[in-house]
Parts: sequence; C-alpha cells; structure tokens
Amino acid sequence: MSQAEQDPRFRRTMYLLILALLAGYIGFKAWHLSVAFDAWENQSLEGAISGAAK
Repeated sequence: MSQAEQDPRFRRTMYLLILALLAGYIGFKAWHLSVAFDAWENQSLEGAISGAAK
C-alpha cells in the first residue's frame, strides 16, 4: 500500500499543497497578464507604420 492510502493526514497535506501551488500559479499568471496589458495599453505608435497588420 502507498503512504497516501495508509495515512489520511498525508493525503490531506498533499491535496492542500497541490491547491496552494495551483492558487499561486493562477495568481502569478494573473499578475503577469496585468503587467503585459498595462504595457500594451501604454504603448503608443508614432504615426503610420508601413507594413503593419491591419
């Protein structure tokens, strides 16, 4: 038998660790996207750019 089957406390700890890592990842990506969108909104182009996508 594995340790998770033998010890319910260990299983609960592992589930909490997975949830904490997932929440941290989601929080980090949300911050990353907010920084990217702020940089994108504040970027200005000087005049018309030839060959730019329309």
